[in-house]
Order: sequence, then structure tokens, then C-alpha cells
Amino acid sequence: MVEGSQDRHWQALLDSAGEGIWGLDLDGNCTFVNQLATNIFGYESEEMLGNNMHALTHHHYADGREYPDEECPVYGVFRNKGALRQITESMFRKDGSPFLAEISAQPVKVDGRIVGVVVTFRDVSDIRQQQEELQKAYELAERRTAELDAVIESIPHAIFIRTTDGKTRQNRRALEMSGHAFPSQLNTMDRALKGEASTKTIRRANTWIQSDAAPIVLKDKIIGAVAVNTDITQDRLQEDMLRKSEKLAAVGQLASAIAHEINNPLESLTNLLYLIRQTESLEDIQEYASIAQKELTRVSEITVQTLRFHRQQNNPQSVDLAELLRSIISLYSGRFLVRGIGVDWKLEVSPKVFCLEGEIRQVLNNLIRNAIDAMSGGGRLAVRLRPARDGAGRQGVRITIADSGEGISPEIMSHLFEPFYTTKDATGTGLGLWVSKGIVDKHDGTVAVRTRRAGAGPGGTVFSIWLPVENSGLRTLSGAEG
Repeated sequence: MVEGSQDRHWQALLDSAGEGIWGLDLDGNCTFVNQLATNIFGYESEEMLGNNMHALTHHHYADGREYPDEECPVYGVFRNKGALRQITESMFRKDGSPFLAEISAQPVKVDGRIVGVVVTFRDVSDIRQQQEELQKAYELAERRTAELDAVIESIPHAIFIRTTDGKTRQNRRALEMSGHAFPSQLNTMDRALKGEASTKTIRRANTWIQSDAAPIVLKDKIIGAVAVNTDITQDRLQEDMLRKSEKLAAVGQLASAIAHEINNPLESLTNLLYLIRQTESLEDIQEYASIAQKELTRVSEITVQTLRFHRQQNNPQSVDLAELLRSIISLYSGRFLVRGIGVDWKLEVSPKVFCLEGEIRQVLNNLIRNAIDAMSGGGRLAVRLRPARDGAGRQGVRITIADSGEGISPEIMSHLFEPFYTTKDATGTGLGLWVSKGIVDKHDGTVAVRTRRAGAGPGGTVFSIWLPVENSGLRTLSGAEG
């Protein structure tokens, strides 16, 4: 390079460029080079100036084949007399390591004659690698999206996905069940978009649909919601059939108890009528008639209690549970006597409960009957009623029914409220507790049980039911039916 202040000035300009730059004469030898180029190639400027640049930096293809200079596109600028714009080629550093360069070349003309070439380049290895990685990530995302779409489409339930900007997509099953719109009766999707997971069941015509929805969260931010809607019509029909079966079984068992209870006073009436016919004493006849009247009153009470068993099943009202418990316990008084069961009851003054009286009567009747069956050899039945609040502070009542029977085995205990699990072997349907829990749940209450197997000490089982004084769901039902 020519020495002098002007040359130093031009060299400083070259060194300040943001790309590598070098110049070539017509033989392909380096005539000037800037600092960035020497840094990238790993050469000193003296090692490059005057030397063939193709031989130094461009001698092989990326696959390792030798790169003849006549095939070099930079040399083609001499031959074609045209500029080279942003081609990508593999180049090599002094230590032999390759890198990817984006190259441009312009011919240098003096008086219309090409006297050399100016080459600019930049190392794009990192950029190309990022592009390749980005392309792979994009392809992977497309593949995963396609796989997710296939999974969503293959699910036999209706899938709805909604983003916070209002865009919604659904699978084929969703279109079959509900069309393009999410069922207006359901609010699960709206609740999920607000961050709340929820489940709701609705009835549309002759179809029951259960919707389970949850928010979609990314980096602690809600970006959408997903809802899975399931047609549970068959499940509901089967549950209804099972409940009807249990009701029939309960009625049958109640009828057996009633027959037993009525039979005793009827036998007494038969004996009393025989004695009346055999005596001529007016005083004896009046005494026998008085006893007969009491027995008929007993029969009448049993009949009234029987009629109450399914009374007002669809008409919720405020019910005095103390009175309800007394009537049920009274119904089984004869069986208590025959079984040798002592009854210890304490019914505190409690607020009335808004409920379906017939259904709650069915639950209490079922638990007391189970307690009696658990004490075939006699024992003690404890019944308690008292005001109580739940964990949320709601006003309600708690009913406790405890027996001193054999207790429930751990195997049965873990499945106690599932259908067809029973402690009564051939005599039980296995539906009573399942139906009873369903009724308590329907009334927005809770049921708990604890048991101890008889062995070294006494056994027994305690059922505890909590019912709220008010139930908005039943209040709505009452208003709708009113």
C-alpha cells in the first residue's frame, strides 16, 4: 500500500466499516484489506496483501472438494464485468476452520476499464444457524400443531377452545353436538376465561350435556380457555333407572316393616273381638273396646307415616326434621323391641330446613334401617339433631345416626357410596347409600361416616349429615313450580 497521510486516511475509513473489505487486482491478489477482514480470517494484513485471496480464504467447497479459482464467483466479476450481490459461500480462516460468508463484489473501473475488484463480506454463520434453528422450530411447531389437531379431532367429546381475543375453534364432535356456537345455557367457558375452572350440567331437549372447562395459562397469564362437553344422556338414564330400582327396593323393605308393624295390632284386635264375643260383662266389653281403639289408632298412625314416605317429592318446603325423625323412629318401634335395640335420641330445637321432605325421609329411613340391620343381635341406636354451621359459616342442622354393630370393613368403606357395594350380601341392593348421598348432594349438604370394627373393643358406625337451612337451587325449583 502507498504510504502517506492520504493512504492512512483511506485505511482509517476502511477500518471503520462494519463489514470485511478487501481489494483484488486482475490476478486475484489482495491490494488492500480492512481490520475487520483480518480479524475474521485470523491473518495479519501483511500476510494477505499481495497474496492470492482465493488460495488463502476460498480454496474448498463446503463439502471438502477443491474449489478451482476459475469457478470462483468473485473472479467471475472480471470475466462477466458485472457486480456480485450477496451470495453465500463457505470461506476459511487461517486455522482452516470454515465459516459462512455473505459476499458482494463490485468491479473497479478506470477510464471504463476494469482494473480490480472490491469485495465486501460478513460472517453469517450465526445468522444462518439461527435461521436453521428457527426453521426447525417452526417445522416442529407445525408438526406438534398437526398432532394436537389430530388428537383433538379424535377425542369423542366436544372440544371448544377460545382465546382472549374472542377467537374460537372446535372439533368435529363439537360441531355435531352444538354447531359453531358454544351452548348459551352454559357459563363454564366465560368462567374459565376469568380464571375459574368449573363443571356444569344442562338438559337440552332429550339430551344431557356436562361441560368441564378450565383456563389456559401461559407464564402466569390467562391466554384462553378450553371446555370439554360430554353427552351424558345414557349415564343419566342409567342413574335414573338405578334410583328407581332403589326406590322400589326401599318401598318393598318399608312395606315389609309396615306389614310387621300392622300385624301386631291386628292380631290384638282379633283377640279382643273374640273376648268381646265371649263375655257378657259390659265393663269388660268397654275395656276390650278401649284397648281395640288404641290398636286401631296405632294402625292409623302407621298408615299416615307410610303415606308421608313419598309425599311432596317435587314440592320443596320448610320441614321440621325433629318431627320427621320422630315419625321414622316410631315406625320401627316394634322392630326395636323384637331386636332388643335400645334407642337413645336427643333432638335439640333446630331451625326448619327447606328441602324435599320425601327425599330426606328416604335418606333417614335408609340410615336407620341400615343401623337396625347392623345390630341383628341387639345393641344401641343413638340419634342426634342439633343446629350447626358448615365450614363456610352457613346456617344448617346436623343429624347423627350411630349404631353399635359390627362396623364396616375397610374394603367396603373405600367404596361405600358407590353403586352396588353393600354390607348386606344377598339382602341388599348396594344402591341405598349411593342414592342417599345423591339426595344430600342435591340439597347442597354433606355426609360423613366413621366406623370401627368389633374386635378387642365395641364396634359401630356413625353417619353424620349436615343440611343447610336454605338451598337456593331448591328455592328456584319451588318458585318455578309455583
